[in-house]
Amino acid sequence: MNRIHKFLQLPRPDQGLLIQAMLGLTVVTLGLRLLPWLTLQRLLLKLANRVTRGEPAQRPSPHRLGWAIRVASRYVPQATCLPQALMAQFLLHQWAYSADLRIGVTKNKDEKLEAHAWVICGDEIISGAGGDPDRFKPLSPTKKRKDAKDYANPL
Repeated sequence: MNRIHKFLQLPRPDQGLLIQAMLGLTVVTLGLRLLPWLTLQRLLLKLANRVTRGEPAQRPSPHRLGWAIRVASRYVPQATCLPQALMAQFLLHQWAYSADLRIGVTKNKDEKLEAHAWVICGDEIISGAGGDPDRFKPLSPTKKRKDAKDYANPL
């Protein structure tokens, strides 16, 4: 009941953002089970360009969009860094912000490969900062790749 009360205390725009982020993360998480991530990313970006935006005065800040995704990810199973990054990129594009989705890799102390996804808007990390992106070596930009098999061994 406490969560519902907190939600109801939020301003209406924030309630809308949380609902959109929660529904979007659910769809993206399920979409990643059915489609290659680059295909899903292309579909989301096409959709973001078609979705009607609200009034410019109601435009949420990039940080507020990131906040909504972080909060919603606590309630959506399997909403790891990649679904969060895809959703952040979608919402930022929907609201006419630049968004650079990055994926990086590193080896952990057991020499196992780890990957992380994050989104940058301007000079700031909007989604994925909790995974310490500085630890990861970014892969080449996705715009230049045809599919995931084209990535060279980054390590």
